[in-house]
Amino acid sequence: MKGSELRQLLTSLVSYGKVTTTEAKAKVLKSEIDRLISRSKDLSLVTRRKALSLFTQKSAALKFLEQVVPQFSQRVGGYVRITKLSYRRGDHAPIARIEFVEEIKEKIKPVKAAKAGEAVAKPRSVKKVAKKGTKSAKKAK
Repeated sequence: MKGSELRQLLTSLVSYGKVTTTEAKAKVLKSEIDRLISRSKDLSLVTRRKALSLFTQKSAALKFLEQVVPQFSQRVGGYVRITKLSYRRGDHAPIARIEFVEEIKEKIKPVKAAKAGEAVAKPRSVKKVAKKGTKSAKKAK
């Protein structure tokens, strides 16, 4: 399998959580994603750069580093599974679906709550009222 095909499959797997492809490509993708997750657990600069170079989209690389790797940090191996499906109609090639073992949870940004005793800032009104006798009041007329 070519490097560009593998990179595109890696990007699709991380972006969508599952990919349907031929069994041979699924087996190659499984070994690559398992190796990549295992090596990326320390989240060093080298592993971040390697992930950014492997994925075709920056958003997929960031999702991989911020959501996928931390979720599988306690697991020793077996991050994805291959499910065999039917055969492709045109050339009768065996088809398989490769997906993560656990559903990837979206990272929720924490909402900053006001501390006890602090006043909550009210949104300012868009409309400004001109004071009587000022230049802006004369222009408004």
